[in-house]
Amino acid sequence: MDRRSFLQIAAMTGLAVAAPRSARALTPYAGPFYVMISARGGWDPTYLCDPKPKGGPFNRLYDFDPAIDKVGPFHFADIPLAANLVTDPMAMQYLMKTGDFFSKHVNNLLVVNGVNMQTNNHDRGVTTTWSGRGDGGYPNFAALVAATRAPAHPLAFISSGGYDGTGNLLPVTRLNSVTSFRKLAEPNRVNPADPMNQSTYVPAATFDRIRAAQDARLKAYKDAQHLPRIADSAGQLYVARGNLDSLSQVALPDTLVDIPNELSDLERMMQQTQLAIAAFQAGLAVGVNLELGGFDTHANHDTTQVRQLAKLLKGIDYVVEQATAAGLYGDIVIMVGSDFGRGKGYNGVNPGDGKDHWPVSSAMFLSGDPSLIGAGRLVGGTDEVDQLPLPVDPDTLDTLEPGDDTGVVITAGHIHLALRELAGISEGAPAQKFKLAGEILPIFT
Repeated sequence: MDRRSFLQIAAMTGLAVAAPRSARALTPYAGPFYVMISARGGWDPTYLCDPKPKGGPFNRLYDFDPAIDKVGPFHFADIPLAANLVTDPMAMQYLMKTGDFFSKHVNNLLVVNGVNMQTNNHDRGVTTTWSGRGDGGYPNFAALVAATRAPAHPLAFISSGGYDGTGNLLPVTRLNSVTSFRKLAEPNRVNPADPMNQSTYVPAATFDRIRAAQDARLKAYKDAQHLPRIADSAGQLYVARGNLDSLSQVALPDTLVDIPNELSDLERMMQQTQLAIAAFQAGLAVGVNLELGGFDTHANHDTTQVRQLAKLLKGIDYVVEQATAAGLYGDIVIMVGSDFGRGKGYNGVNPGDGKDHWPVSSAMFLSGDPSLIGAGRLVGGTDEVDQLPLPVDPDTLDTLEPGDDTGVVITAGHIHLALRELAGISEGAPAQKFKLAGEILPIFT
C-alpha cells in the first residue's frame, strides 16, 4: 500500500501521527507487543469473571451454578443476550456471550480477581489501572515498554483513548478525529477534510523547503536550550513535525470494519485494532491503547452493563483474531481492565436499577503464547458477603480466608510490578525513574 492510500484509510479512523524525520533507517521492532484494553467507566466483574449467586445483593439477573458455569479454572456469569439489547437484529452477531468467550480463550487467558484499586474516582482509577499508581504522572505500561525498547520508532506508543500518560518519556500517537489527522498528515492541503479536493497551498518542492527551514529553526532552538524539560519538549515537537514517509511501510487493509450504526463504539475499537496490528506488523509500534466506554452504569445496569460487556468481549476476540491472522498473537500480551468495579449491590435509583462505584476490580490477560503470561489460571477472588478482595499467599497465590494476615491483597501496583518483570524492563532507566513500591508477586509464572 502506498503512502497516500495509508493516509486516506487512517484518516477515516482518526489516526493522528507523530513520526521522526530521519534518514537513518530504524530496525523494525519485532515484539513482544502490548495491547491495553480499557473498559472505561467502571465495569462489573460480577457480571463477567467473578460471578456471584443469584438472590444476594450483587446479582439478580443470572443463575450461577459453580459446577456448570465454569471453563477450566474460570467461573463466569452466564448472562443471556436478550434480543432487546439492540434494535437491529444484524447487530446481535457482534455481541459475545461470556461463556462463549471463556470457552474460546480458556487456554490463553489469565484472570486476576479481587484487585484492590484503592479508589472509586474515575480519573484516579484509570491512572491506577494502567500505570500502577494513582498519582505522580506515572506512564501507561505500554508507554513505559515503548520508551525502554523502541523510543525512536514513529508509532512506538499509540493511544485511542483512556489513560495515555507517558511521563514525558516519549511522544504519544493519539487516535483522534478525521479532520485533525488530515490537517496534521497533509498540512499543505487547502482542505484536508475533503478527500476529493487535492489542491495545495504551494507546490510540493516549495513545501519541502518550508519543512526543511522549520526543522533547522527548531533544531537550533533545541540545541540552545539548557533546561532539560524545554529541551525534551522541543525534541518531542521535532518528532511530531517529522516525516510521514516511514508510514508507507504500514500495510493496512483496503477496507475497514463496517458494522451496524448502533455499535459505533465497537466499530471504532475494531477499526483502531486494524491500525494497531498493521503498525505492529510494520515494526513501528510497541504498545497500543484501545478503549470501549459506556460502563458507568449508575442506572439501567442490567441492560447497559450487559450490552457493553458483550461488545467488549467481541472487541477483545477481534483483537485476537486479527493478531492471529497477522501471525503475531504469540508475541502479543493483552491486558483488559477498567477504572474500578461496581457495587456493593444495587443503588437506590429508579428504584435500585444501577450500581455505583466500588474500589474492587478484576483484570484479564491474554496471549497466543500461554507460557508468556502463565495462562490457564485464576488468581485471587472476592467474598460473597461484602464483595471485598480475598488475600492470597504471596508465594503460591492461593486464595486465603478473609482477614488472614499472612496473605497479601492484590493491588494494581502488584500487577504492574509483575508486568515490568514479564517485559524485562524493571531495571531499565524509564522504570527506575518511575519506581513502584511493593513486592513482586508471581502473577505471570
